[in-house]
Amino acid sequence: MTDYEVRIGGERCNPAAGWTLVWDDRAQGIARLVSGTASVPVVVEGNSSDWVVTLNGRRIGVSVLTRRERLLADAASVERTHAGPTIVKATLPGLIVTVAVEVGDEVAEGATLLTIEAMKMQNEVRAPRAGKVIEVTVAAGQVVATGASLFRLE
Repeated sequence: MTDYEVRIGGERCNPAAGWTLVWDDRAQGIARLVSGTASVPVVVEGNSSDWVVTLNGRRIGVSVLTRRERLLADAASVERTHAGPTIVKATLPGLIVTVAVEVGDEVAEGATLLTIEAMKMQNEVRAPRAGKVIEVTVAAGQVVATGASLFRLE
């Protein structure tokens, strides 16, 4: 078992075989992906477990989870499969830009609930499962911390 796990868009992924990250200027986040004679420049921004990698002009959100974070994420996904109310929490700190739902709204799994801005990027928080919004605990313009309660779904 590795000491960390990489996720892109919440989905687990494995590093591409044969490619290595080589830092050109770690302090500035400038690096290259190298494989044989190929070299692709990348910019890496972020800290802790949430990162943004710019590759070929495309910004990609990447999470690198420690073993502890991975176990907590797995426990949260098991919790979502059980019946009963689900509390949707902030996975990163930031500013609530928009709230797309209200109490009483029926939402489908994956529906956008709100938009949060962190590190100059806007991220959508989506419904982990289908259900009815029974509580909204945030408003546009509010700053939230990681783990803050945002919604309750029934």
